Parts: sequence; structure tokens; C-alpha cells
Amino acid sequence: MRFSLLYLPLLLAAATSGVGCSQHDAARDVEAAGVPGTDATLTFDDAGTLELAPGERRVVGVTGSPPASYEVRFSLIGKATGAWLDSTTVVAGPDGQASVQLHGPSLASTFRLRATLKDGPSAEIGVAVSDKGFGTIHVVPRYAGQREVSAWVASVKAGTTCADIATTLPDDPEGALVETAGPDEPVVVRSAPVGPNLAVALRAGRAMWGCVDVSDLQAGATRDVRVTVKDGPIDLAATSLDLTLAFTPSGDVQTLFAATTERLVEALLPEGVEAAALLDEMALAAPDDQALAFAEQRSLGLWDQVTAGHLASLEVPLRDACSAWAALGLTQQTPEISGYLRALGDVPGNAFFQATSFGTVDAEDAGLPPEHRMSWTTEPGDVLRLVGDLYWIPSRFVGAVAWQAASSALPTAASMPEALAEAAQCQALGATLAGYPGCDEACLADLCLAALAARWQLALDASALAGLVGELGVSASGPATVDEDAIPITWSADCIGVISNGESEPVTVQGQASALASPGASPE
Repeated sequence: MRFSLLYLPLLLAAATSGVGCSQHDAARDVEAAGVPGTDATLTFDDAGTLELAPGERRVVGVTGSPPASYEVRFSLIGKATGAWLDSTTVVAGPDGQASVQLHGPSLASTFRLRATLKDGPSAEIGVAVSDKGFGTIHVVPRYAGQREVSAWVASVKAGTTCADIATTLPDDPEGALVETAGPDEPVVVRSAPVGPNLAVALRAGRAMWGCVDVSDLQAGATRDVRVTVKDGPIDLAATSLDLTLAFTPSGDVQTLFAATTERLVEALLPEGVEAAALLDEMALAAPDDQALAFAEQRSLGLWDQVTAGHLASLEVPLRDACSAWAALGLTQQTPEISGYLRALGDVPGNAFFQATSFGTVDAEDAGLPPEHRMSWTTEPGDVLRLVGDLYWIPSRFVGAVAWQAASSALPTAASMPEALAEAAQCQALGATLAGYPGCDEACLADLCLAALAARWQLALDASALAGLVGELGVSASGPATVDEDAIPITWSADCIGVISNGESEPVTVQGQASALASPGASPE
């Protein structure tokens, strides 16, 4: 009892002293209020990996630049059981220097010490702990693939195995010692702890990696460690390509387009009733309050016969002119489809193709939907395979190429209806019909133009109105080149398929698919 009373004040003093120290540290962390380092840089004063004995204490310094009293936060990264810092937040001196005391763990390990400026950058330094010394590892890649390497990154993690970190690769294991080297030299990792098993991983970006266990490193020695590196899978989810599918028909594709041209022209002006179709459309284009006057003058003036005679007198019949423009436009086409190919969200094996052009025609004008769903897969050797169907409206495509030819033949025409009106000599027709109450010759010429615009729209929609959809089936397979994130940057493939207009016999096509990485493809 006397012993307890004798030492009670000392025990109370010690307890009080301990509590006071803990409160002081906590207060120091909370009260730290250095300046932010938004535009500053931060470096550790020590170079290379810190080598510690188990339980060793080491003062570690950092320096911020330009000099200022920065607020610096310290933290331990990785499995550092038993390691601790005497403070987590420190205010640097006016010279930008700050330090923290690191208490090493009792077991051999590797981890990292991170320092971060308030609102600014961070820096890290590796820490290795061993009671048996340290060695150097030369990590030598063994790679037989085709991918290009710009740099190798090696990591050494103590107290674990390659099997343990397999699911985290190619990411560097948390808390590992990390070093880099060029593509044609080994990666040198110094200060690797002797004693525990070391998982030695090697990677090039995120495109290829490998790992080897090392358990017999000797203190002061240098050990060559050969790591077999294999290609990781292509990252289709992050893939965006500018894609062109170029084809050479192996069958009679002219017959296919000729059938569509015939449908287009028939919808424009049905054979044998061209005059009636034109006048009917002109009547619809006239104001409602002139409908009766138009009908009466059409009957009294024998407009159907007059209009038929006018159309027959044209140097080139309107139907023939339209057919000739379509034929000429088709001969000027490059048989290819271009657009963007990108991943379909998080749906594995699926992609969206957003067409931008069909030959020389804008994809929308050719009647292609905004996007086509396709499937893609990868095979060993960075082979990319794409399969899918592209759809289009044949009459819209043929109409678009006809307008391209017409615009060259009639450069004063600003649209296909204007080209048709010029070819049909609507001004002369208006003068011949002479007008009716409320609508003179010029008015009738305008009605002729409006009627041809309406008839042309029917022509463009001829395939769709008949339930006919064009289809291009695509199957392409070939090697891709990928970057260090395993994302394709180029692709070249043989391509085969069939093309149809929805009514004629499908035609087999073959050709090439070529693609480049596309920063412009719109994400899902």
C-alpha cells in the first residue's frame, strides 16, 4: 500500500504528461493553417527509397517551391501495419521546408509516404523495411508480342505474391516500390527488402503486363529477374474510331441501282400521266381560295392536253433528264461508307456505328439512321472483328446523287426542285397556260416549281413508301495497332458483305475496312 502511495504522484504525472502530449499533437494538426500551394511544386529532400530497420525512426523532409509557409499533409500509402507519423499536418517554414518523423513498422515491408500541399500537388517516396538488409533487382522484360513499348514500369511489393495482386494488375500495387526505364533496358529497383517474398510486376502502360515472385534476394546483391509479359485484352469500352468501309461489288450492282432509279423517276412523274400528275400537284399548291378558279381554267383551257404537249416538246423529257442525272451521279460515287465507331456504353461486345457519308452523299441525305448497332470482338494477336448491318433508303441515296449531277449540269439551280423546274421549263409553261383569275403567268411558274418540289419529295421517299429498305451486311476482321492503354489507334481489315435495295437480288461485295483513333466520335 505504501508502495502504491509512494508512486501514485509519479504515475499521475506520467499519465497527465501523456494526455497533454496527445492533445498537443491533435491541436497542432487542427490548428495548422499554412498557405495553399496551388501553383507550387513539392519534392522530398531524400532521393530514392528510404531504407529503415524495423521500428526505426526517421525524420523526413520536404521542400515547397517557391518558398512559402505551405500547409503540408502527410499520409502512409499501402500496407504499413505498425508504421506511424508523429504528425499528419505540418506548416512549412518561410523557406518552404517541412518535416515529419516516420516510425517504421516492426516487420519487413514496403509502403509509400505521401506529402500533399493544401490545394496543390503531392509527392511520394518509397519506404522499405528489413532487418536483413536490402538488394537491387534488375527487372528484365520477356515480351514476344507486337505492341510498341515506350517505357517499362516495374513495381516491387513485399510480403505478398503475384497471385495475391493478380486482380489489381496492371495497376501498380498499392505501396509498392516503383521505377521506370526505356523500352530497351531493364528497370532497376534499388532498396528492395531482403527476407519477405517480393511480388515483382512489370507493365507497359495498361496494355501488357506480367509478374514474378522472388523470395531469395540477398543483401547487397543485384538480382536479374526476368518477367514474362503478355498482352492484355484490347479495351473496346474505351475505343473510338474513324471508320471507312470501302467496297468493290463482285456482282451486277448497276442493276440494283437501276431498279431504284426507275422507282424514283416513276414516283416523280408516273409514266403516261406526267401532265396530270404535275397539274394535280399545282392545284394542291395553289391557295385554297383559288382552288375553284384553277379547276375551272384547267377544264376550259384544256390544260392537261396543253401541259402534255409542253412536256413532250422538251428537248430532253423530264423523266429522262432525271434518270440521266441519277446514272451520271452513280458513276461518280466512291463505293464506301464512312463514320464513327464507338463502344455501346457498358454493353460488352456491342458498338455503335454513326455513319457520316455514303459515297459522296451525306449519310442523312442517303437515308441512313443516326446510329447502327453492331457487334465486335477481339482475338489473339490484336485482331478486331466487326459484324453488323447498315440500313439506308435507296431512293434517297439515288436522289441525292442525281442532285449532285444536276447541280453540275445546271449551276444556277440552288436545289433539285429548281433544277427540275428549269429542265421542265416552268416559265414557258406558265406563259403557255396564261394564268387564271388571281394567278398570272409568273404565279403559274411558281406553282409549277412548288409542284415539282412536292413530287421530288415523293420520289425521295419512294422506297420507304413501298416498304423497301436497303441493307449492307458487313463482316470485317483484321489486326489493330493499340496504344499503351490497350486502345486501338489504327485498324485495317478485309471486309466482305452483301448489299441490297430491298427489291432486287442482293449483290456480294468485298473490300477493306480502315480506321484511325477518333477524338471526334461523340460518346454515348
